[in-house]
Amino acid sequence: MQIKLHYGKEIITLAIPEENIADIIRPWQSPEGPDNQTLVRQALDPRHVSEFQLAINGKRLCILLADGTRDMPLSDIAAELFPLLTGASHVQFVICTGTHNADTPQNEAIKDVITNAAQSAALADFRLHTHDHRADQLINAGKTSRGTDVLFNACIREAEVFLVLSDVKCHYFGGYSNPIKNFVPGICAYQTAEQNHSLALDENSTFGLHPWHRNETRRNNPLAADQLEAMHLIVKQRSVFALLTISTSSKIQWSGFGDAEMICGKAFDTCDKQNAHAVTPTHRLIVSPGGLPNDVDLYISQRALELTKQAVKDGGEVLFISACPKGVGEDHTKENFYNRLTDPIDKILNSIEGDYKLYSHKPYKFAQMIQRLNKIWIHSQIPDDQIEAAHLSPTNNPQQVVNNWLKENPKTKITIIDGANKIAIYTKK
Repeated sequence: MQIKLHYGKEIITLAIPEENIADIIRPWQSPEGPDNQTLVRQALDPRHVSEFQLAINGKRLCILLADGTRDMPLSDIAAELFPLLTGASHVQFVICTGTHNADTPQNEAIKDVITNAAQSAALADFRLHTHDHRADQLINAGKTSRGTDVLFNACIREAEVFLVLSDVKCHYFGGYSNPIKNFVPGICAYQTAEQNHSLALDENSTFGLHPWHRNETRRNNPLAADQLEAMHLIVKQRSVFALLTISTSSKIQWSGFGDAEMICGKAFDTCDKQNAHAVTPTHRLIVSPGGLPNDVDLYISQRALELTKQAVKDGGEVLFISACPKGVGEDHTKENFYNRLTDPIDKILNSIEGDYKLYSHKPYKFAQMIQRLNKIWIHSQIPDDQIEAAHLSPTNNPQQVVNNWLKENPKTKITIIDGANKIAIYTKK
């Protein structure tokens, strides 16, 4: 069989005999149906929107949306949503970068989309701001019960109602990408993100668990619970609405609108049904994050491995198809991500819990995976010496890796996951 996998802006093809394929898993791709704007328009049915329009009438509305590291189809959403905002006295748009860089071409492109759509919708009074944790004025909202100091961007202080735009998918330690994350860490201080993300080391801080999950048995995620508590400290009594999508390669598969908690429950159920898979682990696994922006660098693309690692047996091998045109990660992440990853594995595993620094959960989780596997091959644009220093194995010929697997064991079974950034893998019971 010819297996096509996303790689940066390209598609690469691997030849694998059908009898050697255990599973081919890709994100939810519904049969050809309504286009993006139609699905958003259906979500914004007047029956769902009337409460929102009443809430914003004559009020100062703040809209929080993800930065350029995400792939939410904003243009199609804005075309349907923005004409419904004219009743607000003022609209403040905030691009939620968390600890990411604020000044990027991708964020500038988002600002252009917002400006053009706002002008087309005749929004007379609107303002744009990109959160910059290094430079913005911050307000102290207090401390969560888990000890996180909640410092948030002062630009939202005058907001009376919030609307969050969020593309929902499984998140390897936050449970799901969801509206709460636009508040925390989206518009918060580095310190807030660091303290909250230290909870990523808890085994219950994982995908599929969230305090807003409809299933009571799946609400115990300490990191997500801390984010929710922090959001409440920021929002206080103000209303939070959400327009949610579940998308694949910028094609919306599902959209919903309403009270943030209520609509998140529906989104999580849909995500579980369509993008969570139970598999029998194999000794060989091929993973692609799904192309740009999901494999822009190793820091970003690692999440695909975390979401799918249960598909490979201990002692097995992984072939990671991740372009990483921007290398191992942004400069501000390197000290506690990549540089730590080049330490001896035992040192990474032994040092983290007593000395957590933001981003250091990533080398810790990488080290756990490296330790239990025979090898992680990576096909990327990262220089070979950088890959080898991080205990990974570079290859410029992924087909040869597959061929060697088949030569070693002609009956081997291979699991293939494309678009892994939006997939959650569980082990069959």
